[in-house]
Amino acid sequence: MTRTTLPWFETLTDSAYALGAAAREARTAHQAAQAAAAQYDLDRVRFLDGEITVPGLFTPPRPHDRAVMGIGQALQKCRNRIERLYTDAALSYAYGTAWAILRVLDGQEPPRVELSLTAEGHLTIPAELAPIPPAIAGLDRWCDNAKFDKARQRWWDCDSAGEYASALADQDYLADHEAGEMHQALDVAQGLADAAYAYGVLAESALHYALLALRARHNRP
Repeated sequence: MTRTTLPWFETLTDSAYALGAAAREARTAHQAAQAAAAQYDLDRVRFLDGEITVPGLFTPPRPHDRAVMGIGQALQKCRNRIERLYTDAALSYAYGTAWAILRVLDGQEPPRVELSLTAEGHLTIPAELAPIPPAIAGLDRWCDNAKFDKARQRWWDCDSAGEYASALADQDYLADHEAGEMHQALDVAQGLADAAYAYGVLAESALHYALLALRARHNRP
């Protein structure tokens, strides 16, 4: 059997696995970028005394200060870029695998996950799955269904916190307690990518569960 003659459910699971692999790569890169940027947190670095003379400059530059701040700024830009990549990869994994589960449980036979992207390459969330995928019926007998529901709730909490923080940020004036609420919501929203990734991991397992009976029928002599 060649790759072109594999049954649809094999190429579908390959598709979901590829989305997971992309999210894992981006997650690892994001963790590395966070660690690198933390090494140059200006609150943790002790600047060394020492100046150099540069003709034409009234204030002598301090080379260690300049290097640390320049490196920190570069790493922060890198971290922000990789964070965006990780978020896109994690959301693609979560939404794409949920999309596949719903199709399988509906009796359809998609050969691969179908996603839509913007011109910039960012994920377009399927309308049926917005703002996050609904609770999925048909998985009641799956051993990890309770964990799946919990992961979905965590994702929902992070997404809702982000929307709430955005709504507060758009206001012209914030009372002190509202500013505090906005910062608390932003802290929760920071977990969005990790929450979507955790959901995607369980969704991939749920997809395999949803395909068990179909695989068994296909493999029957």
